[in-house]
Amino acid sequence: MQFVARAPGKLVVLGEYAVLDGAPALAIAVDRHCRASIGPSADTDCHLETRAPAPARISRAPGEPTGVALVDLVCAQTGGLQRIKPWRAVLDSADLFCAGDKLGLGSSAAALCAWAGVWAAYAGAAGLSACELDVECLVRMHRAFQRGAGSGLDVAASLTGGAIEFRLHSEARPNVSTVRLPNSVGLACIFTGSAASTPSLVAHYREWATQVPKAADRQRQAMTTVAENGCAAARNDDAEGFLEAVSDYGRCLDALGKAMGADIVTAEHREIETTSKQHGVAYKVSGAGGGDLGIAFSSEPDALHALRSSVRLMGYRVVDLHLDRDGLVVEERTE
Repeated sequence: MQFVARAPGKLVVLGEYAVLDGAPALAIAVDRHCRASIGPSADTDCHLETRAPAPARISRAPGEPTGVALVDLVCAQTGGLQRIKPWRAVLDSADLFCAGDKLGLGSSAAALCAWAGVWAAYAGAAGLSACELDVECLVRMHRAFQRGAGSGLDVAASLTGGAIEFRLHSEARPNVSTVRLPNSVGLACIFTGSAASTPSLVAHYREWATQVPKAADRQRQAMTTVAENGCAAARNDDAEGFLEAVSDYGRCLDALGKAMGADIVTAEHREIETTSKQHGVAYKVSGAGGGDLGIAFSSEPDALHALRSSVRLMGYRVVDLHLDRDGLVVEERTE
């Protein structure tokens, strides 16, 4: 008996940084996945193969930590772990990387969801209790992995799938609801070629907000207003209002970066944004910025096609991504 799972990556559309302080955020799950599988071991040890970002093969006695933080966080939630039967597993996040660089699709959140899915199934088949596959439990573990950083938005998108509106009512209790992007709006995703560290940028933001609370509050209020307008436009199938909010939030992120002395909107993103404007396309960084992906939206397919052609000629990579409506999927297979 073997269990397999896949969990999608995500794109943040609206609400970066402000979501940490209670603003709404909009994110979509995309069709690049972390995949996990687990089944009985052929010997008395447990064997784990990771394929990205750091390929490794690890063997341990049942119940012993693997040294892979996300795996061990999930396994530690299991009651009676010492009774678990030896297993052989694979955790593969390669789909969320490009030439060894993370794309900014929430690879650690997808890995957590995928592993939690197969582990819950494997432990459950043995009559053991594991972490519930719910947003609160998984967000709590992901925060522990990131040393308290992050809102949990990427975990919620990976678990739920589709397009979601996410808001923190308290640190441990996110509210997640499904939404739809306006029907006429398409997207294009562009990789700058450099990866960014979300935890370090979030830590920088927190430090800046503590040092200049009044300036930070003004910036948060501006971002919150734009995020609320954009989420309302999505709920109301208002393509024009949604595209305006995307552009406005991109400018908010640029202003935030300048205020806190961080390169949220890099020179590469600014170059892509300029080209997007020339094609009449709304563009912004997706996620914490500092590199990674930018996301372009338009209700004109020809404009998006022209933008893709232009940025390729500029030396940037267009990443073909589509909405994944399923979120975490766990299946049982008979070998």
